[in-house]
Amino acid sequence: MSNEVSTKKKHRKRKHHTTVKQVFSISNPNAPTYYVEAFKMIASNIEFIAVAQECKSILVTSTIQDEGKTNLSINLAIALSGYGKKVCIVDCDLRMPSIHRLQRHSVGLTHVLKGEVTLDEAIFKHDDSDLNILLGGVIPPNPTELLSSVKMQKVVEALAEKYDYVIYDTPPCLGISDVSVLGKYMDGAILVIKHDSTDKRMVERSKANIENAGLKVLGAILMEYKVDSDVSNSYYYKYGYKYGGYYYGEKED
Repeated sequence: MSNEVSTKKKHRKRKHHTTVKQVFSISNPNAPTYYVEAFKMIASNIEFIAVAQECKSILVTSTIQDEGKTNLSINLAIALSGYGKKVCIVDCDLRMPSIHRLQRHSVGLTHVLKGEVTLDEAIFKHDDSDLNILLGGVIPPNPTELLSSVKMQKVVEALAEKYDYVIYDTPPCLGISDVSVLGKYMDGAILVIKHDSTDKRMVERSKANIENAGLKVLGAILMEYKVDSDVSNSYYYKYGYKYGGYYYGEKED
């Protein structure tokens, strides 16, 4: 009996891992129309915000792990590039990088920060879109130290010169100082929240942490939020939104 219980636990753990970390890209030909359109709408709102204020370097974070921030980062970047913008997505979650699941490359950000390759050598093109990608690279023993370095500041400045938008996928902002360190280089932040999962007080603390880093919260995206129970209206069943910096969508990873 104990072996059977142990096997079930392992199965559940394995299933959770593949569910959470799988990347579901809007460039996938099997992506539902409502899924693609939802991210296009978010991208349109980001462009609307960018008109009012210079906003090129955008940090994406969450309160805790597994809230969908990486899928949001990837699909927002792809949607922006689909509007003819020059976009680069950077994996700044050097503790648990995930963007390599979209597409692999031999080098990444840590290699650049260590001076092993140039920035241009580390950036590569996504196979199915005009998106440029800078992976995290080898997981370092000192991620916060690397992200707070002068070299990292120069990377951010160089990317801002080269691209219309740079999307930075970062670690959760509670319990880890990486977001606070990166905040001084960024123009704004998007906070990803999982509906019916993330505690409201934790969300408030996350928002405060971002603002204490001197970073403006451009908006929040609520994942797995069902607006309407009418399945026949699939777009509004899966996604809803409103202006003012807050958008609502459902995670499909």
